[in-house]
Amino acid sequence: MPEPTRTIVAPPRVAEPPARVASARAVVVRPEAIRPGPESSPKSDDAEHRLFAMSVAPRLTPATRAVEIGPGAGRWTVQLAPLVRDLVVVDVAPEMIDRTRTRTRAAEMTNVAFVLGSGGDLAPIGTGSVDFVFAYDVFVWIPLEPTVAYLADIARVLRDDGIAVIQHAVNDVRPAWERLDAGSGGAPAAAGDGAYCYHSRDALDRMYARFGLRIESVWTEHDTAVITARKPADSIVPRLEQILRQAAAPGEEAGGRAAGELAGLAEDLRDRVAALAARLALSAEAERAQVIQQIRRLIRG
Repeated sequence: MPEPTRTIVAPPRVAEPPARVASARAVVVRPEAIRPGPESSPKSDDAEHRLFAMSVAPRLTPATRAVEIGPGAGRWTVQLAPLVRDLVVVDVAPEMIDRTRTRTRAAEMTNVAFVLGSGGDLAPIGTGSVDFVFAYDVFVWIPLEPTVAYLADIARVLRDDGIAVIQHAVNDVRPAWERLDAGSGGAPAAAGDGAYCYHSRDALDRMYARFGLRIESVWTEHDTAVITARKPADSIVPRLEQILRQAAAPGEEAGGRAAGELAGLAEDLRDRVAALAARLALSAEAERAQVIQQIRRLIRG
């Protein structure tokens, strides 16, 4: 079905969205199929409080525009909302939207908007309009293809130097295999039936790099990793990847539009390389390594 045409700029004023059917490319995990433990426990609370205090809260200010993907019942929503200007909550399940809305209303939070998502993108949210994206206990249930699609759109909606903090399940640690042995009894479990969707750290590195997202830190807990990534302003890679996505879109005009954007990027690249070349020529030996790294980051991400 066609994507919504509205763009979210000031989230608290978003109207109630119509119900949407998951797109064909998305693999939607049924909420009733997910069988995590209770919402909190002393052990998980301690680790998650440290995560929030160290990786999330320091990134937020009263001016931050934030997005939360997959709020569940709003446990993290009510912690995020008081620290930001506005928060858009995206979920594929109407019941989770309703539960989170009820929780935020009970807490008298007025800066939270709700979007019923497609399961593979953040289409209603404007390009470059978001400072911070957060997802916890969400992407551990999402397979490779929709994870890649989401990361592409996260890179799109983030402004330059915007931050994403996202939890993934990782399979190159021993607890992942212990969980597999304990949970399946040797029988394979299908995605969407309560099984974690594991990725290797190398695969995650490739996914983030594909869209120009620079990983700044990784918080490993048991068989999951919380990745903090930045959309770097000092690199052309995020903008280039967005243009290439536009070029691959259906429609006769997509190639022409992308070609125009690419020509603009080439001019910007030429100017930035020229400025760095001038700095390189004039820099002292002690400063030259810093300029070299800036050139590498510009091209490689």
